Amino acid sequence: MTSEKKHKINVWIPESLWKQIERLGYDSPTKATIAAYEALATQEAQGSSQEAIGSSPEEKLSELKKQIEDMENSNREKNTEIERLQAVIMEAPDPLELARLQERNEGLNLVIAEKEKRIEDLTREVTTLNGFAHYFKTAEAKQIEAPVEKKKPFWKFW
Repeated sequence: MTSEKKHKINVWIPESLWKQIERLGYDSPTKATIAAYEALATQEAQGSSQEAIGSSPEEKLSELKKQIEDMENSNREKNTEIERLQAVIMEAPDPLELARLQERNEGLNLVIAEKEKRIEDLTREVTTLNGFAHYFKTAEAKQIEAPVEKKKPFWKFW
C-alpha cells in the first residue's frame, strides 16, 4: 500500500451500469472507480477538455433535440416508404388469381397448338382434294355401257 492520502467517495450508479462494469472484469466498486478516475486523468493529461469528456447540459439538450428531429425525419421517410410499398402491394395482382391465369394461359396455348396442327392437316387434305378435282375435271368422261337385257313381249308372260 502506498502512503498517499486517500479520499472517500460515495456514489450511487444504475444497476445496468454496474452490470456492464462487472462484465468488463471489475469485481469491486473501488477498483472500477479508481480505473475510471485514472482514465479521466489520462485524458486530461493528453489534452482532452471537460467539454470533450462530458458536455454541458445545454449542449446535451440541443444534441438530444437534434437527434429527436433526425429520428422524426427518418420516421417520416420510413412512413412515406411504407405507404408507397402498401400502394404497390394493393396494385399488385392476387397471387392465386395470377396462378389461375397462368394455368388458363397454358391450357389455351395447348388448344391453340392443337388447332394449328388441325389447320395444317386440313390444308394438306384440301391440297390433295384439289389435285383429285383437277384430275377428274381434265379426264375425259367415259360412259360405261350397262348390260342389255332382252325384254319379253308383254303378251308372253309365262
